[in-house]
Amino acid sequence: MTPACAAALGVDVGTTNTKVVLAVLGDGVREERTLTVPTPTTGAGLQAVVLGAIREVAADSPHPIAAIGVASMGETGCLTAPDGHPRGDLLRWADGDTSTADRLVAVAGAEALYAATGVPMPAKSPLTHWLRLADDGDARLADARWLGADGLVIAALTGEAVTDHTLAARTMAYRLPAGEADLSPSFDPDLLSLAGLTPDRFPRVVLPGETAGTLAPSAAAALGLPAGIPVVAAGHDHAVGAWAAGVREPGDAADSVGTAEALLRVVSGVHREDARRTGMSLARTVDGRHETLLAGNATAGALVEWAFAELLPGADRNDVLQQALAHADGAVEAVLLPYLRGRQSPSPDPSATLRLVELAARNGAATASSPSTRLADPAATLTAVLAGLALQLAWMDAAQTALAGPRRNELAVLGGPGAANGAWWRLKQRLVPGTLRRVDAAEPVATGAAMLAAHRVTGLTTTLPLRSADSAASAGDPALLDAFVAAATLHDKEPA
Repeated sequence: MTPACAAALGVDVGTTNTKVVLAVLGDGVREERTLTVPTPTTGAGLQAVVLGAIREVAADSPHPIAAIGVASMGETGCLTAPDGHPRGDLLRWADGDTSTADRLVAVAGAEALYAATGVPMPAKSPLTHWLRLADDGDARLADARWLGADGLVIAALTGEAVTDHTLAARTMAYRLPAGEADLSPSFDPDLLSLAGLTPDRFPRVVLPGETAGTLAPSAAAALGLPAGIPVVAAGHDHAVGAWAAGVREPGDAADSVGTAEALLRVVSGVHREDARRTGMSLARTVDGRHETLLAGNATAGALVEWAFAELLPGADRNDVLQQALAHADGAVEAVLLPYLRGRQSPSPDPSATLRLVELAARNGAATASSPSTRLADPAATLTAVLAGLALQLAWMDAAQTALAGPRRNELAVLGGPGAANGAWWRLKQRLVPGTLRRVDAAEPVATGAAMLAAHRVTGLTTTLPLRSADSAASAGDPALLDAFVAAATLHDKEPA
């Protein structure tokens, strides 16, 4: 019999911060306690920090803990010894090596690799990390294993080397299935062989509905919890947050913002080669029932931080944000092309760079200058940064519609800086078609991991509430978007 109320713990290992949430679930979802800690740089450090955070948060639970769910960013992980102990630093998705990735592509072919994996960015993959370390003569590789960020936490809790299929899909070593029935519990030998690896070096892949293991006695003692609590590999952070927000059926979509920004759409089928050309990835939903199309901007929240450090040094952050909010309803006269580290999608270009584009008119006429060029005041400068990010999201959304057909009018926005920053939020409302509704949760991914864990263990099915829309549906700004895309795709012809 399904309990009326249950408590579950959720973990979200992010690029900058790691979040742990104690969620109480029943007819709804309540974040009883949240805790945010900086994500450590080493595998062992990550395990220690997460265990400490879980212990602190679990002490406040009004109910016995029914399950623990773990979500994380993709691609990031660590080498481990055969016994599972981490060896050294986390190898992060942002540490990709293009020249090494090019070797993989040269051997297998870009089209064939994407058709097999749905991964458009081999530079971020663990296979690329592994080959780069081999080139460096890293002695650890002789008997090393690989665990992703989620797997490191799960191993610390259960003693098992396990990951979820949505995170396995990010490695470029897991074959993209044609449907739910084709999901595999293991990494693909042929793909792993591109880096001279075998499946025994990688963790077991748990499938939808399965648990990763149970809380081991040693971990239970360290956490002050009973042994045997089920532990669930919830999955890729964006996919988990989207599922928690009710984005579960074809046509549903979610905008997930943190250090990076991801636009995830549930689809019923997309032509793989067309998707590859846009730089978007394909995978399955966390429940395995449908396919997902994911467009990404690697530096969204990171670009805002860069702008304050490089363009607005010494400016009063709160004051500039408030002034930018006043600008957000005015004419968009300048945008910063938001490519701090190239562009992933929808027109992939690793050489794309930051450019300040001043729009002379809505006919696409524009002039470009160095990003160090400042506008009339700090608020105008920040507004140009935020407008560029909002238009990049609108461009990704339009490209997904071209591939998969129209989405539902409502777009779920998963908290983060993209919703808390008032000017950014208002620009998104203006420039992205449809109605944007914010997920009413402080930590939607960590809470989603707790929800998914409780769902698999107790049968409870819940959805994070969405706040009432605080503006009318938008038609977007097609002329402004056209001007932005023209400037973005011609950046290589602009002055250095």
